[in-house]
Amino acid sequence: MRYAEVAVDAPVGHARTFSYSIPPQYSLEPGQMVWVPFGSRITQGIVAGLAETSQVEVTRDIIAPIEPTPLVDEVHMKLAHWLSEYYLCSLFSAVSLMLPPGFESQVRSQIFSGDTPRDEDALKSMPPQTLHALQTLTGDSRVKEADFVKLLGQGGERELARLIDKGLLARRVDLPAPGLSPRHSCNLFAIEEPDSKQESQDAPERLSQRQSNLLQAVRSAPGGYPITLANKEFGWGVGNALVEKGLAGLEWIRTESAPVAQIEQKQSGPRLVLTQAQEDALASITQALDDPARSPRSFLLHGVTGSGKTEVYLLAIQNVVDRGEQAIFLVPEISLTPQTLDRVGSRFPGRVVLLHSRLTPRQKFDQWWKIQSGEYDVVVGPRSALFAPVPRLGLVVLDEEHEWTYKQEEAQPLYHSRTVAAELSRLTGAVVVLGSATPDVETYYYARDARSRRHQLLELPHRIGPESLSPSLDRTSKLAQVEIKDMREELRDGNRSIFSRDLAHSLQECVRRGQQAILFLNRR
Repeated sequence: MRYAEVAVDAPVGHARTFSYSIPPQYSLEPGQMVWVPFGSRITQGIVAGLAETSQVEVTRDIIAPIEPTPLVDEVHMKLAHWLSEYYLCSLFSAVSLMLPPGFESQVRSQIFSGDTPRDEDALKSMPPQTLHALQTLTGDSRVKEADFVKLLGQGGERELARLIDKGLLARRVDLPAPGLSPRHSCNLFAIEEPDSKQESQDAPERLSQRQSNLLQAVRSAPGGYPITLANKEFGWGVGNALVEKGLAGLEWIRTESAPVAQIEQKQSGPRLVLTQAQEDALASITQALDDPARSPRSFLLHGVTGSGKTEVYLLAIQNVVDRGEQAIFLVPEISLTPQTLDRVGSRFPGRVVLLHSRLTPRQKFDQWWKIQSGEYDVVVGPRSALFAPVPRLGLVVLDEEHEWTYKQEEAQPLYHSRTVAAELSRLTGAVVVLGSATPDVETYYYARDARSRRHQLLELPHRIGPESLSPSLDRTSKLAQVEIKDMREELRDGNRSIFSRDLAHSLQECVRRGQQAILFLNRR
């Protein structure tokens, strides 16, 4: 393929890409990040596709790849295209949701005096603001391009381009490396175990004393001998000398610099006995997991508070994990993430990863790469966790799906996690479970409308009582009794108090029995 269709980091139309030539020294793939010229500047882009022909007659070359391998797989590139079309955002903005932290960056460009001598007569005819900006550049001094554009005032970018074309100014561009990159440790390992007698004969001739001592240390270290320790203990270059002589090799291992503090994994208690409603809900979800062609693949688990929705989630996740697949468990708020992690982690110890915005950039970066490599079975987090690079997705759970926090409203691209989860299900075949005691009106409508085929409604109508561990007892608990009093009726009957008569009587009875009451007001 001679050309690449690139989504650039610029304010362009939705789903729009630009054709670039691929230099012969580079081999590119879709999903790979690159530096490209765009107008008068250099910007980041991501390869959306490869082609034998271009959209235009004359193309510019890709400057260089940022990462040697693709950062976004085929499924998530399709999801990015859909996001761009559906929410009318640029394709790069959509892809940025799926990139590892630290890869989005801007070029550092500086302005300095050009090769063309400055003509005094020409300078006098320039606008005063332009003349003042040029006077700030004397000798070898350099100014950041953004600062110089501000000095030029309104229309500064066009004026800067004109001055560069005349040779009065020049631009130097530095392509920054990604803000974060994988960290590795380097270990020495012995390549072979020669005959000790032969080694003792060859040692004086082949190896120095320090090389011989290091080789013995490497052979006695079962997990490899750190090259940094070898340089410190035996001298710089001794380890490399063993490598050159074929007696040792180097192994690079990715390391996690700042491990995320995991909540203490508790042993899960006795397995709860499911109610009939829970069993029916789990059976429907399992049937969809077993049959990839089954439709719909989205379920609304409508259960009152305390009806056991979380237990259904966990058993469905267990089903997915047993198949060798993975799950994403979304919660509406970061504050609920540790609580959910504690519950999920007790079922899947050591196989749950946490993603949210309060992690440090380095922690998020390390977690991202571990997820991409398939080290975890379950990803827990708020809405951003939906775009985690899970390679074998089988289930997506949105707990409290009615919450407004599942909407991205602060920055582009604007999206709703529930809608995106439905598209991700279409692309991967994963099952989506939406759980709520008070579901969104739209979700509930489509779940009850069999013709829409969007969601299947699963009901958990009863609260589970403390006897849920025993199969022989009634495991349901009655909800609190609620009465609504129309204060207009009270006023007609002559009650001018702010309390209804039944409420006043109930409070008196509560106090008489030595109990307590709580009154909630609807305003501060």
